[in-house]
Amino acid sequence: MRPTGSPAATRTLTVCVASVGGLLFGYGTGVIAGALPLVTAEYGLSSWVQGAAVSAALLGAALTAPSSGRLADRFGRLPVIGAAAAVYAVGTLASAAAIGTGSLLAGRFLVGLSLGATSFAVPLYISEIAPPARRGALVTLNQLMITIGLLLSYVVAYALEPAGAWRWMMAAGIAPALLLLGGMFLVPESPDWLRSRGHGERAALAAARLGIGTEGGPAVPAQGPVRGTGLRLACARAGRRWVVLGLAIAVLVHLTGLNTAIYYAPTILASSGLTSAGGIVGSILVGLCNVAATVVTVLCLDRWGRRPLMIGGLAVMALTALGITAAGLLGHEGAVTALLLCVFITAGAVGPAAVFWVYISEIYPSEARGALMSLATAAHWAADFVVATTFLPLVQHLSLAGTFALYAAVTGASALALARWMPETRGRPLTTTAPPVIPVHHAD
Repeated sequence: MRPTGSPAATRTLTVCVASVGGLLFGYGTGVIAGALPLVTAEYGLSSWVQGAAVSAALLGAALTAPSSGRLADRFGRLPVIGAAAAVYAVGTLASAAAIGTGSLLAGRFLVGLSLGATSFAVPLYISEIAPPARRGALVTLNQLMITIGLLLSYVVAYALEPAGAWRWMMAAGIAPALLLLGGMFLVPESPDWLRSRGHGERAALAAARLGIGTEGGPAVPAQGPVRGTGLRLACARAGRRWVVLGLAIAVLVHLTGLNTAIYYAPTILASSGLTSAGGIVGSILVGLCNVAATVVTVLCLDRWGRRPLMIGGLAVMALTALGITAAGLLGHEGAVTALLLCVFITAGAVGPAAVFWVYISEIYPSEARGALMSLATAAHWAADFVVATTFLPLVQHLSLAGTFALYAAVTGASALALARWMPETRGRPLTTTAPPVIPVHHAD
């Protein structure tokens, strides 16, 4: 395929198409928040089954992520993203047509299988076509699309909640799936992957279309093919420090309770004294804050760096979680909880939610990146599955205030640990070697 059009325009189109995977992800994980109260009313779900309805997709994501790296290294980034979009469409239709709890969980599990692949492959693909100076912003566009997908799911839930039409809430997710699937035919494969498989001419053509190696973009190395590695060899190439750091950040993003607050926003707000409809309206407000915060992150991540946003975001989340705890203990819930929840999710969007995906795309060497990003993604969704499944039982046993006190302790400890162990990676070109171990006191 010969290069046509402006490289900058082609790169913009490519990033926009790939980022639809984020929209897919956001809607797929967020739609259950609005549908859950209606499904619970129809089927009489217990707290554990409600948790299972939320976390079935997360379990599927955790199971898919480990193999996604090998598939992306073998077949390419675009085929994996396209196949995931097709599976998402099937799972969405199955969820919408569910005739009972079992079939609903099965449909949500299929959606999760897709999300595990897209959540890994989309940021990987974008990171490989982005100039180093703009990589943070471009990869974070995927996170912005996730927040837009979440907000869209809340708006759809608000529109359909009076009619109890939770099936239509689910079915609406077919639109971004088809858009992403069609877009895969319009964009070039990653030049980095083509080169690694020995397709030098195709890599050069794709690089020319995207302006990689020109216009300030990263040059495609003129070396021979570098095959993907197995997990053990990938860990050896990256180094234990970077493998452990990537896995730790992957897990702690969810141990903070961030995604749980998003999934259960209507339930949390309803339990704090708002009506069911008021809970969904509050969720829309939460979604708007999430989108606005991610826009700020897109603009600031390459200017301020990964480390300050991650640690600062965690610190604000810890303080806000303590505020939610205090509001519950003092009986000042309702609007106060809604406001604090907005701040909690906003801080998470600026910090861990956005920084995680950029950071793991930067700390691993090229030949180990697919395997180790998929490993970190698997750990990410496994932690999300555990936290989402246990949230409602924790609220039953500890109360909402006690649960957020637990999240505050974990989040505060995470901020302190990363202040000690997390170096900066802003502006570092993607290479075939692991990044140098930068002393933390020089990282900023």
